[in-house]
Amino acid sequence: MSYSIVLYDNAEWRRQLLPFCAVRPVGNLRVGICTIDEKWRRIFQSEVSYLTIDYLQAAFPLVTSDTSYKLVIKATILPSDHLLEAIDRISVGEYLHHQGAWVAAKTETLPSSSDFNFSDLKPVAVDFALDELQYPEDIYLHNKKQLLFDFNLLTKGRSSAKPSGNNMVFGDWIFVEEGAQVEGVSLNSLNGPIYIGRDANLEEGSFLRGYVGIGDRARVKMGARLYENVSIGPRSTIGGEVNNAVLWGNSAKGHDGYLGCSVIGEGCNLGAGTSNSNLKNTWSTVKLYDYFSGEMRDSKQLKCGLMMGDYAMSAINSSFNTGTVIGVGAQIALSKFIPKFVPDFSWLTDKTYSDYQLDRFFNMLQRKQDVGAGNHLLDQEIIKRVYKDTETLRVQLINH
Repeated sequence: MSYSIVLYDNAEWRRQLLPFCAVRPVGNLRVGICTIDEKWRRIFQSEVSYLTIDYLQAAFPLVTSDTSYKLVIKATILPSDHLLEAIDRISVGEYLHHQGAWVAAKTETLPSSSDFNFSDLKPVAVDFALDELQYPEDIYLHNKKQLLFDFNLLTKGRSSAKPSGNNMVFGDWIFVEEGAQVEGVSLNSLNGPIYIGRDANLEEGSFLRGYVGIGDRARVKMGARLYENVSIGPRSTIGGEVNNAVLWGNSAKGHDGYLGCSVIGEGCNLGAGTSNSNLKNTWSTVKLYDYFSGEMRDSKQLKCGLMMGDYAMSAINSSFNTGTVIGVGAQIALSKFIPKFVPDFSWLTDKTYSDYQLDRFFNMLQRKQDVGAGNHLLDQEIIKRVYKDTETLRVQLINH
């Protein structure tokens, strides 16, 4: 039976994941090695489309095809073997739910409104724990388990390419894609897998300790130390000390400094010497700014670092406190500790807090693309909408 997959996030709860879903649907977030949509596409070998918020829908279209039914999945739900078995067991006209909330549905027609109503479908309860993204920190908290899931998904039935013999290798839980350069590197997979993507470059003197995933064409610089639970996205550059962190595609933390318990979005850059704190001296739980409530939210985590939205950048020797949230496109050059929340498209220096003018932002992205520093084919209408929606937040910061 043929079907197509629809990832749904046209709901208020998506705002709890800002700033990471500001310029993309929740189904396009990266957790583990793959983005959520890439996972579902590979699992079912089927097309994936989105039922998302209005200003994103045109750039991430809902594909209507002549299939027998649609598999609609709540975009925040992460795949697992138990969930795949449960999805396989339900029939068309049934939906999965867990603790009162829907998870996935098989239906012949999609609802016409943004408010899903499954009154015509038969409910089937899920009796196992689900992994779900509710808040930004869940990306790194669930990353380790998703690294393992993606490693198995990407490598099943395949043979690894052979890295050079001039490496220190501990364990054999390592998969290297074709074209990857791995020379003079320490690879420790005794406790978790290491995945090295196609045409990635791992330079001599770098240390990787699984669970680690390196994306296609990513660069791990000399002397980098990557501890357990680290994902580096495609075409990104990483250096220094990294632990419990997810760096999305086309981003760079290329120099010394610590990054831990953190998520860095697409197209970001952390200046040389930049570090973040992830533990308070009081050993109390960390609070983060919440776009949904407009207030500080207790993460219930003792360790939580930097949440940086897409295309944000920091100057050399930037210092981020525990639980800092940086919005999309923010530019930061401060010699002191950076505020716990920096709104989208803010421009912060020691002398001034102001707006980052959109024409200058687009010109900057064009210059980066011209020199081959990443793929920045952004929909300008999406950026303009995010800029408008966050204007009040910037005014509050500037006035304060």
